[in-house]
Amino acid sequence: MQPFRFIHCGDLHLGAPFQYATGISRAVDRAVSEATYVAFDTIIDTAIDEHVHAVVIAGDIYNSEDHNLEAQVRFVRAMYRLAEHRIAVYMVQGNHDPAESWKAQLQMPDNVHVFSSEQVQRFPLIVNNIEIGGVYGISCGHGNESDNYARQYRAFERDEFSLAVMHGTVGSSAGSENHNVTGPCSLTDLAEAAMDYWALGHIHKSQVLSEEPLVVYSGNPQGLHRKEIGPKGCYLVSVSHNGHCEPRFIETSAIRFEEIKIDIAGMKTEAEFLEILRHKKENLRKQYKKNILLSIVLVGTGPLHRLCTQEGVRKLWLQESQSEEKSKSIFVMPYRMMCNTRPSINLAERRLLSDVVGDYLRAYDGMVDGNAVQTVRQILAERPEFKRLGVYADLLSDELLLRALKRCEIEGVTVLMGANDEH
Repeated sequence: MQPFRFIHCGDLHLGAPFQYATGISRAVDRAVSEATYVAFDTIIDTAIDEHVHAVVIAGDIYNSEDHNLEAQVRFVRAMYRLAEHRIAVYMVQGNHDPAESWKAQLQMPDNVHVFSSEQVQRFPLIVNNIEIGGVYGISCGHGNESDNYARQYRAFERDEFSLAVMHGTVGSSAGSENHNVTGPCSLTDLAEAAMDYWALGHIHKSQVLSEEPLVVYSGNPQGLHRKEIGPKGCYLVSVSHNGHCEPRFIETSAIRFEEIKIDIAGMKTEAEFLEILRHKKENLRKQYKKNILLSIVLVGTGPLHRLCTQEGVRKLWLQESQSEEKSKSIFVMPYRMMCNTRPSINLAERRLLSDVVGDYLRAYDGMVDGNAVQTVRQILAERPEFKRLGVYADLLSDELLLRALKRCEIEGVTVLMGANDEH
């Protein structure tokens, strides 16, 4: 078989707005507005520089059904760049840009193969003018789909290499990111299709679900919010003459989301804290050499605990740290600062004492035993005030409720022990 190479990417979400970083500075606003496009351009540059034979796009090219014209223009221009280098493109449409939503305003070049939403389609896989196999796929037709598309895939026996493209949810682990389930299926379904490589989209975390056959989520090329921490990119896949695949992850993100923890133990002054923060930012700048949006979590026990708990103080620290970044060519821009510090109290010992603090802690433990989040939701549901939240009640995530519970434990103890008691 002719050896060949291809790029596997997906979930481009071109033109997607970031949820956390607007209005900090002009440089950040500009970088954020261009981030998804820059990441996609990096994929195209990589495909050309590495002389790949194909680019496989596993859905969600745009961020919503109502994709804007700029995103369409940029995408089509990129397809023409690939056409100039005789690089084929095989793409499915995802739940964010289903087939029914695509507009026919811009003509795609002939190198682009878009899979039907009616049934699984096969396009010939051509390498050096020789057909060595097939590329199989089906697009999402109407957004989130309940059908198990994977059962429709079957490789032709004559294929030397069979490549499947799909936008969907495989197994339970892939759905752990709170993505909407679409095209649900199992690894067993994929194995029965006799494909050599499954190029998957929909889940934004890059991961290899199976080695035999290779089942791979490329993840998204640009993180879109604070939960999408770390490297984002695509896979450059090399296929040898015997059909063996070697996927190599290529980072493409223009802006990287990161989170750091700062332990306040031993810090006595604001100046010490701010210097530690500067040091950590410089380390991130040197390590990644790209723009970073930074979440800061304050942890530990120490003299700065009371200052850390004050939202106004944290806001001042955040603003000062942001100001330092406005003149940097590569920014490490903090966008939020959370407090998980604790007063200097031995909670284990306090739980054993027969006083009001011990009673409070034991009552707290009794409430949070078992499913703490469910307990809190039940308490909230019984309160008449809760109904006034309306649709905003949906914003009360499990993570937010757990943070509130932990804060109740610490602040309740602090109040009961007295405003100046740190022992």
